[in-house]
Amino acid sequence: MTRTMPSPSAAPRALNAAPGVEVRRSPLADLCADCDAVTLLPPLSPPGEGYLRHFCQLDSPLAVFDLDDTLLDGDCTGMWMRWMAACGWIEDVDAFMAIGERHQSEYHAGTLDIHEHTGHLLSPLIGRHRDEVRREVDDFVEEMVMPRLLEGGIARLAEHGEAGHRTLIISASMHHLVGPIASRLTADGALATHPAFDEEGRFTGETTGIVTFREGKLAALDAWLEDASQLKRAPQALWGYSDSHNDLPLLERVDHPHATQPDAPLRQFAEARGWPVVDWRQSHLSIESD
Repeated sequence: MTRTMPSPSAAPRALNAAPGVEVRRSPLADLCADCDAVTLLPPLSPPGEGYLRHFCQLDSPLAVFDLDDTLLDGDCTGMWMRWMAACGWIEDVDAFMAIGERHQSEYHAGTLDIHEHTGHLLSPLIGRHRDEVRREVDDFVEEMVMPRLLEGGIARLAEHGEAGHRTLIISASMHHLVGPIASRLTADGALATHPAFDEEGRFTGETTGIVTFREGKLAALDAWLEDASQLKRAPQALWGYSDSHNDLPLLERVDHPHATQPDAPLRQFAEARGWPVVDWRQSHLSIESD
């Protein structure tokens, strides 16, 4: 989602004034040095007392969403494996899918070797050009992913955007899948494991950068926040949503953690901590209810 930043010459906007009302800068107005927005103060209240500072576009809250079984009813990696098989990119489909099913079981058990998994997932793409794969991914997203999105989760994502919050989708799945999905959902960005390419833009079968699994998701988020801080865009509040106990490091990092369609270990942990638990397969949770 593209945020339109006000130009330096634009008149300051009063966030709680009636449309068309001219606002003059005075001791009763707090001017944001970052985006030139004005927040009116209650009469006779000194700055810092009795009013809430506006959510500046440069430090607006950030909502971080897991993808598989959080926004998506299912696992996009498993769906993509079946798509690659239909493309004829896998020689021994039965053996390939059997390894994928073993990895899925290990993921839920918390024993997955993520490097073995990414190597397996990328092996059918070795030597294929990124443009060829992207064309298939675009069709895959439209035909397989979009119909299986959870309405409550997508509504929640939209609520954050409408509230002026930035949104990120962070996933253990590969970036060549997650990036186009995040773009299709108009999220502000995607954090996922990046595949490596050779000089001609062909998949090498390796990964590059942070592998966004378990603590890797937290490392990727912290790197994103560090970059945002250097640009004076550090969010002043973090929201997080996930279904898996594998994401506990991430959920413990944010200010407002949510367990969504949680697996048994995460549900137990969330209930013990008093975190909101929601099933978007059945219901919708509004931001105001938190």
